[in-house]
Amino acid sequence: MIRTVTPGDLWLLRRKPRYQQVLYTERLLAYSHRPLWFALQSMLAGNHRERTTLVLAEGGGFALAQAMGRRGRPEQDVIYLATNGTRSEHTPSDYELWFHLLHQLCANAAHHSVQRLYAALPCQHNELREIFRQVGFQAYTHRHLFHLSGPDWDQGTRLAPMRMQARRDHWAIHKLYGMATPHLVQQAEVYNARNWTLHEAYSLVRRQAWVLGPDDDLVAYLRLLSGPNGHVFSLIIRPDEREQAVDVLRFGLAQLSDSRPVYLLLREYQQELFEPAMRLGFQPVGEQTLLVKHMVMPIRRAVLAPSLEVGLEPRVSVRRYVLPPTAREEC
Repeated sequence: MIRTVTPGDLWLLRRKPRYQQVLYTERLLAYSHRPLWFALQSMLAGNHRERTTLVLAEGGGFALAQAMGRRGRPEQDVIYLATNGTRSEHTPSDYELWFHLLHQLCANAAHHSVQRLYAALPCQHNELREIFRQVGFQAYTHRHLFHLSGPDWDQGTRLAPMRMQARRDHWAIHKLYGMATPHLVQQAEVYNARNWTLHEAYSLVRRQAWVLGPDDDLVAYLRLLSGPNGHVFSLIIRPDEREQAVDVLRFGLAQLSDSRPVYLLLREYQQELFEPAMRLGFQPVGEQTLLVKHMVMPIRRAVLAPSLEVGLEPRVSVRRYVLPPTAREEC
């Protein structure tokens, strides 16, 4: 039986799970995920679009699935899967329990008008990826995770002349994103100019961003998410200006003033940036497959009504005016 989380489930969540899988998003790298606290917030808020926790208790097995909403967008990220309790030959497998939970999670998302579901899976978990594929998720790109742990082989001191992102830069950033991102990824993420807004009320994660170039023709965009667990950089740079990647990243590192871990997220179509990042001391530590499931389908409709449609004919007769006969006609 699949249901939303209840107070009785919170006691089970205090125990160490038998098997768990955290699907790290950009936000979860900066702020660690606590399943018990997340489940309590979901229960108090009523499992709406912002937070969803579903529980499956069947045949002595106990499984959990959690999804987090994206603020201001009709989207959710699947962020946590876990199983608790002892395993027996009569208990369904972990992946079977997760399959049923994900199927119900999609139905619950549709009920709350969620248009897209996302998941970031570790590339080495083929069984987990197969479960998501059977539910309807599709891969649209790969993401590589780098950790600042090595020496700075570049030994440079030049910083890119970047400035803080302003409100007037939203459209220019979106134009830069369209130039540097494949169309398949753009169709999966469905970004618009409003997505580059930094303000997020009541958040434990601090967002900062800098841009390089004139207002209407940006060269690079660097975003930083800072939380208790570390700092996360993401970079968009114009393809013909990739030689400035080192200076841009060095500028971002110069803005940090603590010793928390530093991460950099780059996607597979940004492979030209891997080598410059490694020269600064970033080392690859993981790779993720980014999946999406669209909850809506486009429907084609005729915008203009047919010209011969009966309903468009006037119902009131038009008055006819007869001109008086002229003098020539009287003769």
